[in-house]
Amino acid sequence: MVDADTTSSSRGLILQQELRAELEQTRRDFHQLLLQIPADKLDSPSKNQAWTIREVLYHMSLAPRNLPADVRMIRHLKWVPRMPAGPFKRLNTYLTRRGARNLDKSSLADKYDQAHQRTMQALDSIQEDEWDFGVQYPDWDPILSGFVTMEGLFHYIQQHFKAHAAEVLAALDSDQ
Repeated sequence: MVDADTTSSSRGLILQQELRAELEQTRRDFHQLLLQIPADKLDSPSKNQAWTIREVLYHMSLAPRNLPADVRMIRHLKWVPRMPAGPFKRLNTYLTRRGARNLDKSSLADKYDQAHQRTMQALDSIQEDEWDFGVQYPDWDPILSGFVTMEGLFHYIQQHFKAHAAEVLAALDSDQ
């Protein structure tokens, strides 16, 4: 018979391996997306009305960059600071535009890889008993709202990437 601690430990290890593979695939997918974008299209509008293609690409690095702070909030605060959606979206738009300024494809790749590394370090820090820890997220982002567990937080990286990659690809398709 397998005891509960062994089962939990096995689940945590398997989950960590699966998430590692998912996150690595998302990083590869980001680099593949970059290869599809001509440098002269970076400042073209994306299908996200707020941002250009360059800005969306930079924005994609924000989810993995901010993930360690989200892990700390779940672990220690047990809540997410509240801000009305309007000011949050304005701040998100401003920070994305500002952060994307003067970035070329190489520096966008570097930004994503640095953020990915931070996410992997956070993944390695998760303890067996923390996977189901969670907090209530505001409705700022339909993909990351409601009760979000530590596991869900890591899955968000791929979901966030896919949503924004679709906006970039749709913009490129409409240009042709």
